[in-house]
Amino acid sequence: MDRTSALPDDRSPSSDARAFLLVAAAVLLIALNLRIPTTALGPLLPEIRADLDSGETFLSLLTTIPLALTLVVAPFVPQLATRFGMNRIIGWALVGIVGGTLIRSIPTTVTLLAGTLILGIAIAIGTVLGPAAIASQRAQRRGPLTGVYTMALSLGPAMALGLTIPMMRITGFDWRQTLALWSAVGIVAIALWAGYTRSLNSTTTAALSSGLSVAPVAGEKTGLRGAITDPRVWALAFYLGVTSLTFYTVSAWLPTTFILDGVSAGAAGGYTSLVNIVSLPFAFLVPVALRKGWGPVLAPLAPLPAVVGITVYLTAGSTSALWVALLLGLAQGMCLGVSYDQIVQYARSPEHASTVSALTSTVGVAIGSVGPLFYGFGLESTGAYILPMTGLALLILIQATTGLRTSRFSPPAGEQ
Repeated sequence: MDRTSALPDDRSPSSDARAFLLVAAAVLLIALNLRIPTTALGPLLPEIRADLDSGETFLSLLTTIPLALTLVVAPFVPQLATRFGMNRIIGWALVGIVGGTLIRSIPTTVTLLAGTLILGIAIAIGTVLGPAAIASQRAQRRGPLTGVYTMALSLGPAMALGLTIPMMRITGFDWRQTLALWSAVGIVAIALWAGYTRSLNSTTTAALSSGLSVAPVAGEKTGLRGAITDPRVWALAFYLGVTSLTFYTVSAWLPTTFILDGVSAGAAGGYTSLVNIVSLPFAFLVPVALRKGWGPVLAPLAPLPAVVGITVYLTAGSTSALWVALLLGLAQGMCLGVSYDQIVQYARSPEHASTVSALTSTVGVAIGSVGPLFYGFGLESTGAYILPMTGLALLILIQATTGLRTSRFSPPAGEQ
């Protein structure tokens, strides 16, 4: 029996709809805060370098620290959620994101690093507990909420990349003040999450949402150790990892690849931004479609547009740049939707979702972070994009074959 599918209380349909809109808005803002604070640095790096007179190594730390902290912090997040309650920890994480953003904007190098450290820890916590928060909802809500979550994971970078510089020019702020402006998104998220948690006026729903009251299935390993020994979780982690790897690699190297092939810098950046924009509707729609039984089709199909796009580019070159961006965006949105909805669907409870998410997030970041490194190495060692693009396409094909398996996964025995 689905432990979280019952109505939380005696709400009328209209009040239940309002409650859903509240939690959907909260999930949207949480996901935006997992992407905007780090992505907003990218457009401002020239300003930061000129102001601090720092080198590329220091600037790289500002973008690498949050990823590295996910590897360190994520395994401990389920224990924190179990001890203090999932809702409370998510609230603390949002406060940490706002605090880290503001501390990072104080004009000293020490506070810049300290704020980045706080941001990284808070984002790691939110990354693990986002899917768990969705898993705590009734079954009918999980598909749409996962769609909102994955769409926002694409919307956040698009907003940060597209709006940061215009915000700086309109306000006349320097780079620190401009970064501080983005804390407003976190403040709104805190308000929405506080409103949602206050609306949990049913003891049963509150317990489910905290992830504390769902008893483990008899005879089954629980906690992070149980996730580590479950080969299905590793398959989910690999699928998410290749999704992350493709995203980071495309974001870092697609503009350079286009420029090497004669595309102007402005156009190359525009095509790369288009990838994120195109992904938005598919990131939202795919989780909804998965709930209607399309998993066996969509999980292996989702990565294939990226393979087609890479093949087209290797064949036609820069004349196909627009089509390549469209195909990569289609694949990115679909893979995001599949990756996170598979995690939510596989979880038998919010607590289980947090442990599965901890492992998949850790492995996903580990896999994703090496993508730009190996692509850059292949580009430098061969002087051409053919080898690294071919390698990326082959890895995405392996992801598609993995999707044939993950699409058949169901929650561990005992949860129906």
